[in-house]
Amino acid sequence: MIRLLSCLILLLLCHSTSLAASKYEDSVKELAEGVAAEAIKMKKSRLALLDFVDSKGDVTPIGQFLAEELATHLLVAGELKVVDRKLLIATMEKHQLTHLDTSQAKAAKKVAKALRADLYVTGAYLEIPEGIQVTAKLIGPYTVYPVGASRTIVPKSGPLAALLKQAAAPAPATAAVVTDSAPVLSAHENDLYKFTILSVTRQDDLIGLDLVFTNRTAHPVKIGCQLLDTYLVDEHGEQWKQNVAQNREGLCTRGMELNPKRQQRASLSFLATKKPPTGPITLHYHETSPRADRIITLDGLKIDSAPVVEPGAPAAQESTPPTP
Repeated sequence: MIRLLSCLILLLLCHSTSLAASKYEDSVKELAEGVAAEAIKMKKSRLALLDFVDSKGDVTPIGQFLAEELATHLLVAGELKVVDRKLLIATMEKHQLTHLDTSQAKAAKKVAKALRADLYVTGAYLEIPEGIQVTAKLIGPYTVYPVGASRTIVPKSGPLAALLKQAAAPAPATAAVVTDSAPVLSAHENDLYKFTILSVTRQDDLIGLDLVFTNRTAHPVKIGCQLLDTYLVDEHGEQWKQNVAQNREGLCTRGMELNPKRQQRASLSFLATKKPPTGPITLHYHETSPRADRIITLDGLKIDSAPVVEPGAPAAQESTPPTP
């Protein structure tokens, strides 16, 4: 009798798991069919799928997974073509396209033309009691406006169960790169990132700048600068260039990949062998990525102007950055 009950319970569990998996597949298929129907109605055949975002607009493992699932179902159906993900990311980086809106319409058009994409597909998901509500939008590459949409509710089961559990787990504690009490000498902010100078120091014949870059978008941002045209200059026009030997692995040669909504430290060093600066200096920063040939100037910098906080001493208050 006990063995019979055990067998019945096992059969019920297997049936429940199979049913959940079937509902999951059906819901993703429904989403794909809705996207395909909209594209075919407009006589479009080649789609570029971006990673889906959560309710805050952030790209997450769940959003990336949902985008890949949609792409797979579209490919299996065979009626539409989907641009390769790696090729899409590389082309977006080449043309400095970080997100789809009217401010980046020109870049969106260039990327679509390079990929021969008829439409972009973006998506967002929202966790609700019934499951995960997923909305996919078809975006015209020339107007950057939605031209169609599809929506479904995906059950919290199957492959999504593990991702949801991982997302709900508490994040490990990490030390913040820049705290509210960290002294700031100067800063520049644009639509993609914030660029902060924490300190300017001199050791022997090198002047070093301690920097922090903060990604303000929901997409990775590639940061880079031109080595010889990023320099320090004083009010008399005297310049201090970067030392090539000291910067072979630096920001202006290797660059760095900045993840969404994250901060990362960087440094620049300049030769000061002949005549080190004695007064305020200006950083002339020649950007190569994400915006080619953008010039940023941060002035009023003084060497060794960052205060040193002794152990147990009260934290310094953040200064107001000058307007760039």
